[in-house]
Amino acid sequence: VVMDRKHLETLEFPQILLRLARHVSFSAGRKLVLALQPSSIFVEVRQRLQETREARHLLDAHGGLSLGGAHDVRPLARNATRGAVLQPLDLLDISSTLRAGRRVQRMLGRLRGQVPLLADIAARIEPCQALADEIGRCISEQGEVNDHASAKLARLRRGMRIAHERLQEKLNRILANARNAPYLQESLITQRGGRYVIPIKAEFKGRIPGIVHDSSASGATLFIEPLSAVETTNRWRELQIEERKEVERILAELSAFVADLADELAWTVEALAELDLVLAKAHYANELEATEPRLVAFTPSGRRPGTQRKPDSENTDAVPWHPGSVLDLRQARHPLLDPGTVVPIDVHLGDEYFILVITGPNTGGKTVSLKTVGLMAAMAQSGLHLPVEDGSAISVFEGIFADIGDEQSIEQSLSTFSSHLTNIVQLLDHAGERSLVLLDELGAGTDPVEGSALA
Repeated sequence: VVMDRKHLETLEFPQILLRLARHVSFSAGRKLVLALQPSSIFVEVRQRLQETREARHLLDAHGGLSLGGAHDVRPLARNATRGAVLQPLDLLDISSTLRAGRRVQRMLGRLRGQVPLLADIAARIEPCQALADEIGRCISEQGEVNDHASAKLARLRRGMRIAHERLQEKLNRILANARNAPYLQESLITQRGGRYVIPIKAEFKGRIPGIVHDSSASGATLFIEPLSAVETTNRWRELQIEERKEVERILAELSAFVADLADELAWTVEALAELDLVLAKAHYANELEATEPRLVAFTPSGRRPGTQRKPDSENTDAVPWHPGSVLDLRQARHPLLDPGTVVPIDVHLGDEYFILVITGPNTGGKTVSLKTVGLMAAMAQSGLHLPVEDGSAISVFEGIFADIGDEQSIEQSLSTFSSHLTNIVQLLDHAGERSLVLLDELGAGTDPVEGSALA
């Protein structure tokens, strides 16, 4: 069952997710946090809570788990499968993610006895060792293709260095020649259009034979490439072009390697994101000084395990139609309010009753209490530990519904009363006996007598 987003927004559950998202390490974990929804499946909720418990143990006993270096490289892998050539920095992100995955997998593997569920998640990480090694061999930490990425690249770069040195020698000899000094605007070598040139005074054009590549804004200076350097420059440029082609070939080869392992990279990112989510839950639980609630399964006819049902003649206080839910929150604190000023509440619905009416003066905390109960349920069913005292217990509800606050609809020209009534009609269509329903000021917005009758 998917929880209705509108009711979760009424409870401000998305604000909880934003606070949880502060504790993630990388973008894929953040996406998981912001998409987190309460589960209505008992075993899944129990597993989520245990994962958070294990992550808190990891923080307390081992200082946590570093996901540093992890990136969401799934888009890069997808691009590679479409034939895109990945750039060196992209490949470094992939290599860094694989290293983070191996580190996490090794650590959680060693601690499997203490954190079995987290170790199971880490077991889904694919090390892709050959890919990581090949990226490490070919790409430097500065994001450049290494000379030894291929024998051809090493040869081309060696030739480029030699050609460049010869070119510089020729140009420096021209600058150092005393006969050329009167013609030079400055004694320096510069570049125009990727070719080395020297600046000469415009009136001495032709005194140093060469090709004019540019002139200064005033026209007083011409930038010429001496004819004696043209052939060496051409050779240097040819080697540069060949070098670029070889770099492109190496990057294309690495990208094809990435494409072959696109699924494995996706599994690794998904596992790391899941661990990021669980660790964020642990950090947030510590921030709230939260405790893990005891989960209580629904039982038929309201009888808790181990209780005796009296014969009907003696059973004057029994609630035979009780859905079998439990809500026992002890010193529950609304997680979005200032912990220094928030007033904790105790809420108990057990075997004896399953409906609670809260009354009291305005600003007495009724609405905050309703929202607190709804948030506690939504958080627990999302695997979050709760800002409550030990001994708190809660059932796993199949739906969480809330009609809270003044929802007068200007767009639909509905009064406050009509708006509430519309919400309640929708709620009655979807809520079942295993739903948690929170109604604020039921029957408000109309005549008090009629409102109480409708309530």
